[in-house]
Amino acid sequence: MGKISQETRLHNYYKIFEQIHEISTISINDIAENTELSRNTVSKYLKEMYNLNIIMGPHLRVNPHANYKEYVYLMNFSDPWLVFKGLNQFPHVLYHSITFGDWNTMVVTDSLLDFSRLKSFQTIVYQGVRGYSYTPKPENTTWDECFKHLNEHITQYVPMPVHKNKEFLAPLPWGEDEWKLFHSFKYNVRKKVTPLLRTINVRYESYLKWAATLEVHSTVHTGFYPDGYTAYLSCCFLVSGCQSTVKSLFSHFPTTPFIMEINSNVLVFITMPSLETRKLFCTLYHMKINQIIEGFSHAVALFYCQH
Repeated sequence: MGKISQETRLHNYYKIFEQIHEISTISINDIAENTELSRNTVSKYLKEMYNLNIIMGPHLRVNPHANYKEYVYLMNFSDPWLVFKGLNQFPHVLYHSITFGDWNTMVVTDSLLDFSRLKSFQTIVYQGVRGYSYTPKPENTTWDECFKHLNEHITQYVPMPVHKNKEFLAPLPWGEDEWKLFHSFKYNVRKKVTPLLRTINVRYESYLKWAATLEVHSTVHTGFYPDGYTAYLSCCFLVSGCQSTVKSLFSHFPTTPFIMEINSNVLVFITMPSLETRKLFCTLYHMKINQIIEGFSHAVALFYCQH
């Protein structure tokens, strides 16, 4: 039997990703049954997908609650590299990155911080409370087809009702064990449970109770990147306009977009080949001309650190 073509392999990768995107903890046996692939093939492909960064996650993000909020800062510093290194061990910092564009530093925290006190601080481009996060399922398509469909949707755009952001949930009822579980599964919900519980000294009953309400208190995000995540440019756009339409339009890409609400705006991360960025900017200007969005600012992520 001849070797499987790369096109067929990527198609099978996508079928496996679809199953995990739908049910993050789905078993390999169920994936095999649903995709009509053998169990050994699914196991082999999953290992390849993780090794090549074709699939990432499933990751967890805590939803905003009355007693838990995260804050996003887009800032400029005269020496962003110095700030990037200094934030590695900074209290309350969950994520920070160096970018190139309308801002050169992005930081996410779990407490309000005054970054103007840091050395080389210049300006805050934008800051706000992070709302809900979304990772729409990407399409199994090419970039040419993606932009073709996008522009067709934009041309036929009909204004949608404006929906307010979801309200913050009631206080987050997590104690020490629940936070241990969250941090242990944060970057991969599919980890083997029993050995991990022994390591963090949490009872299985506590895990079951936590897992039963996990989708209420957090969102699950699984990324798909056909060429491997590191092969792409990570473009970040702060977009003002109809949030529901923006989320819908950005779901047509071949790679997983990450969309984050910040106040009345959305911060959108698009992971794409550098050669396609011109088409992306043309599409955004097309959206602005058709009054789908009011405007946007942008940056490209260069280095990042998740704490």
